[in-house]
Amino acid sequence: MCCKLLCAVAAPHVFEAVTATFTCAGNEFTSKGKTILTPGWKEIDRRFRACFKANADAPELARELPEITEGQTFDKVEASVTEHFTTPPKPYTEDTLLSAMERAGAEDMPEDAERQGLGTPATRASILEKLVQMGVIERRGKQLLPTKDGHNLACVLPNVLTSPKLTAEWETKLTAIAKGEADPDGFMADIEEMTRGLIVGYSQISEDAQKLFQAERVVIGKCPRCGEAVYEGKKNYYCGNRACQFVMWKNDRFFEERGKAFTPKIAAALLKDGTAKVKGLRSIKTGKTYDGTVLLADTGGKYVNYRIERRDKN
Repeated sequence: MCCKLLCAVAAPHVFEAVTATFTCAGNEFTSKGKTILTPGWKEIDRRFRACFKANADAPELARELPEITEGQTFDKVEASVTEHFTTPPKPYTEDTLLSAMERAGAEDMPEDAERQGLGTPATRASILEKLVQMGVIERRGKQLLPTKDGHNLACVLPNVLTSPKLTAEWETKLTAIAKGEADPDGFMADIEEMTRGLIVGYSQISEDAQKLFQAERVVIGKCPRCGEAVYEGKKNYYCGNRACQFVMWKNDRFFEERGKAFTPKIAAALLKDGTAKVKGLRSIKTGKTYDGTVLLADTGGKYVNYRIERRDKN
């Protein structure tokens, strides 16, 4: 018995990664897993776990598939349709995302790889901070959620850049280079070739993909001249109808002289009611502040005018 155990410890664990595609009633189904060729040291691990009931049935990272062959058919397969309600997966927290980064691509890496996952224990937290700074993820309480730009970026990037397999391949090659088993110049040449290919293949994105990154226009109100929507721009509030010249400038002299920022709230009130109550207006004559009502005095010309309709006593 001891000899068998020693042999099992010495023997390597050999398996074959399998992707099986099944066709049924015109529908295609795919299953991924592995077929164990030689249990090797894993047999000792299984028996050791069996001694302790806890974690005895812990699942493998990749499911074991039964022996299957290409072209194999299955007759009299029992099947039924049931209806269930699913719930979306819980959003990541920083802890769960760091854990997922540590395991990412593990099934594609050799079991003896010195480093697995995305990044290192020292760099994973800084990677998350970088993503937050870039605006592709955001914090909401303890949760980390993708932003609109994050969703869009994942949609347009090629799969080769978003898959952990790329990290798995590079880590394997870097480990081989560190051991003197691979050529670093060849590794860099492969990266340069891949980069050139990506630039050629993805230098242009479709019009639909470009629209994903267009800034969403914020509607402030309706144009008093043509009734179309008025949007907020970086420097103004403008009518969406190109034939209409209605525009209210944020740096309008009327508001600057009175020491007041022309905010979207003020603009929305002017468009809705023609007037806006504004606090803290500065008197041009005395320099004192007061609360008043600003009137939109649009005469249909190139510039929009404003005037104080009423001053309120403080």
